[in-house]
Amino acid sequence: MGENVMLARDRAVATVTLNRPDRRNSLSDAMLTDLATAFAEL
Repeated sequence: MGENVMLARDRAVATVTLNRPDRRNSLSDAMLTDLATAFAEL
């Protein structure tokens, strides 16, 4: 996963955080790829 998306897990709860504040977390191709990777890991 890239640096645009962070994935944290705590037992049965997963938190996916968008980490691109300089672009107001707009969805770029890289962000969408990172999101897909994060969701695939869940």
